[in-house]
Amino acid sequence: MAKKEKGVLTQGTKVWIKHGEDDAPTLTRMDCITGIVLGDDSPTEIDDTCLDEPDSATSTYGLNKPGEGSITINTDPENATHMTLLQLAEDKELVEVYVGWSDGASEPELATALVTLPETRTWTTFTARLKAGAPTFDPDSLVKHAVAMKRQSKAITAYKTAAP
Repeated sequence: MAKKEKGVLTQGTKVWIKHGEDDAPTLTRMDCITGIVLGDDSPTEIDDTCLDEPDSATSTYGLNKPGEGSITINTDPENATHMTLLQLAEDKELVEVYVGWSDGASEPELATALVTLPETRTWTTFTARLKAGAPTFDPDSLVKHAVAMKRQSKAITAYKTAAP
């Protein structure tokens, strides 16, 4: 009997970050990301209670506030992509993030300032502002950084539509 797939594994997920000047951006594939948290969006509440309401306040939803999350690494000073990520965070850079799920192996392409995502892989994309944080030193562990990010857009997922 064939083994039935029950979902997409996280192992094999790859992360790319588009950064730099608008007229000459760079698309960097991040090596050895240990975790990424996108954070949840939350809509603002707009009070629409009438003055003659005797009992309960009412409200309606307004704009979504994008979530806050992080990109986690076991910090390696010899890994150029780790040093790039930490510098971008130190500079509070606005970046575009492309998360390629493990259901494919194709890579994004950067032409001029436009990133093209292949349909042979599921992608989650968003824009975020990075923020530096201190390293974490735990007993019997590797030095880690959880680079904070405040998303500036929705996290949009485009599911794989073509076979590799």
